[in-house]
Amino acid sequence: MNKPAKPTGRKEQTKEKLVSSVGKVLARDGFKGLGVNKVAREAGVDKVLVYRYFDGLPNLVLEYSNTCDFWPTAKELLGSEPERIKAFSPDRQIAEFFKSFVVALRNRPVTLDILAWEVLERNELTKQLEDIRIRTVLQYFEYLEDIPDDENLTAIVAIMSGAVTHLLIKSRITGSVGGLDIEKEDGWERINRAIELLLKGIFE
Repeated sequence: MNKPAKPTGRKEQTKEKLVSSVGKVLARDGFKGLGVNKVAREAGVDKVLVYRYFDGLPNLVLEYSNTCDFWPTAKELLGSEPERIKAFSPDRQIAEFFKSFVVALRNRPVTLDILAWEVLERNELTKQLEDIRIRTVLQYFEYLEDIPDDENLTAIVAIMSGAVTHLLIKSRITGSVGGLDIEKEDGWERINRAIELLLKGIFE
């Protein structure tokens, strides 16, 4: 009599549960509240599996940072017609980045909650989550090639990124900022238009 085949992919399923669970715990409890026991309990598995599969919490967080659930790839931000963006003027290219960035993060509420915790806490785990964000931005603009190499532009992008991220985080907490409704599409359309106007003015 043949023995029944063992279920395949059980290890991968468990790893996926742990990766997903570390994001949920981070979003709910922050970095100081993150622990192996909490993650294992959230995933419904023994905590020993965190060490067996990931050698501990730092590698598990690193694995989570590389998932599309946490952060969009450059390919996602470039959209289905990246060559079209390549043909745009520099101000429009950067505006498209921020507009895609807004859409991507609005679709990732767990990520926004984690970013809110990052404002309060800073450690090696937050740095791991930051590294993937820097890498994605670099990949996006490396693809476009023709963005001017200007140190002032780097500062401009950093300021705008901080402002947009702040608005996205606030959208999880409050319905409006300065009279701007950030719970509705109309509010974000106004923000997108403002981004276009600001960048056009900078590049003129």
